[in-house]
Amino acid sequence: MLDLRDKLRRFAEILSSNNTVTITTKDREGNVWSAKVFYADKDGYVYSILEDKGHTLRNVRENPEVFFVIENGNPIRFVQGRGTVEILGPTSSHPEERSLITARNFPIVPFLKANPDTTVVRIRPTEVFVTDMSRGFLPRFRIGFDDKTFKVLREVYPRPSKLSLYVRATRPWVIFATVSAVIIGTLLAGKFDPVRFFLTLIGAVLVHLAVNASSDFFDYLKGADRWDTLGSSRVLVDNLLKPKEVLILSLVLYALALASGLILFYLLGYDFRFLYLIGAGFVLGFFYAFVPVGWKYLALGDVAVFLAWSLIATGAYFVQTGELSLRPFVAFSPVALLIVAILQGNNMRDIRDDIKSGYRTFAALIGPSLSRYYYAFLVISAYVLLTVLIALKVLPIWTAVALLTLPEAVKLIRWAFRPNYLQAGMLDFYTAQLQTKFATAVIVGLLLDLLSRYA
Repeated sequence: MLDLRDKLRRFAEILSSNNTVTITTKDREGNVWSAKVFYADKDGYVYSILEDKGHTLRNVRENPEVFFVIENGNPIRFVQGRGTVEILGPTSSHPEERSLITARNFPIVPFLKANPDTTVVRIRPTEVFVTDMSRGFLPRFRIGFDDKTFKVLREVYPRPSKLSLYVRATRPWVIFATVSAVIIGTLLAGKFDPVRFFLTLIGAVLVHLAVNASSDFFDYLKGADRWDTLGSSRVLVDNLLKPKEVLILSLVLYALALASGLILFYLLGYDFRFLYLIGAGFVLGFFYAFVPVGWKYLALGDVAVFLAWSLIATGAYFVQTGELSLRPFVAFSPVALLIVAILQGNNMRDIRDDIKSGYRTFAALIGPSLSRYYYAFLVISAYVLLTVLIALKVLPIWTAVALLTLPEAVKLIRWAFRPNYLQAGMLDFYTAQLQTKFATAVIVGLLLDLLSRYA
């Protein structure tokens, strides 16, 4: 049998590992209404944001007693409970609770921007029934809540580690763009030194992570990142880390990347052409969001991004061959165009916010209408350029497999011209998925070409 601490620990694990709750309410006539909403938890309390004109909030005003279910679609691990809802007030007046919720549920941000009339509520559990068979069979158990229960719960509650927050600050989920550039540049070289490859990969990824962290720092410092922006890691806007911590993290990552580059410099026989490539990459990356100036603030972010990733492919090629060539730069251009399209999807969404913050991206410069056409141009150009490069034999015919992603590209272009709050808010995310599939297909095509030549 589990003691109270073990029971509360399991309850807290389920509560902290999910993000949606189904709340069932009753109005004064006894009519039942259920709604599934995003939530966040703190010390056993469940916080959520409800629409002012919604059924759920109206019912809660009349009857604060609710029934709730927390689960992720898996019947072996979930919580059912009863509780009392406390209405805290307008979302705009409760930034701490709002940050608590948006930190776990970033898709709610565009909804809140489109629907400002919302209210923060807090559910205080009075009784829960926990089903947890994730570690073997265990009968459902009950927990009743009083002041003593909440005191014990605070002691056993899981806390996010600083390491996980540091990792989040670097946004590692977007590094495939860099990984693909290194792999494609290496495959185009036709030679493979594993030590040089891994040093290049590590250095390039570390720089990418460092740029992400420093961009978060400078955007926050400039006021470009706020609670209602989506492009950042949110560790600063949600008060999870201090700005100084993110800046130090960025500098440490830059230093480690430099160490990797210096080792490569030695292995290349102190070839200063390699230092020029590193220097160009540093200028494009570090000054992307540097305050008081920065490529992104001067409507040059698109150019910087295109050059930076194409140069990564060029550098990977150089490290293997010792030769500077335009081929890897040009061959990677279709993928680079999709990387710029990711940025454009982000900037289209943030035009008003960016102008309000006092700087202009290229999307803000040309406006919402032309931005849609520019996005379409970037995506279409990637496929047209790929076809041209195959025809010119810059890329092998096998890389035409990337054309299989064209239907998904067409869908995203349609989204850009028919945006709703979800599509507009997530266009950069879905474009990143497209870029991942496209780049993977190019890599597969290059591998198939190598196999066909050496088979």
